[in-house]
Amino acid sequence: MDKVHFGNEIRRVMELRGTSATEIAKALNLHVHSVYDMLKRENIDVYRLMDLSELLNYDFLQAARFSPTSTPDWCEINFDDDKIVIVRK
Repeated sequence: MDKVHFGNEIRRVMELRGTSATEIAKALNLHVHSVYDMLKRENIDVYRLMDLSELLNYDFLQAARFSPTSTPDWCEINFDDDKIVIVRK
């Protein structure tokens, strides 16, 4: 099973939107090094994902919106403290 790597997904959407790490850092009041660190992470804080979803106009939490009884066949959704872990089957 492959896990969804949220840092990679954020980087992919940033590239699609033409948004730089500097722009993300400025919008979220972070140091640019914190943004680069975030892009290396597999799991991202839910609140940070919500901020990024709004900023990049992309719903990073869409896979987590399925109820346990209607989870798609292609993944498993788990919660680890305040992080969502999506595992591809």
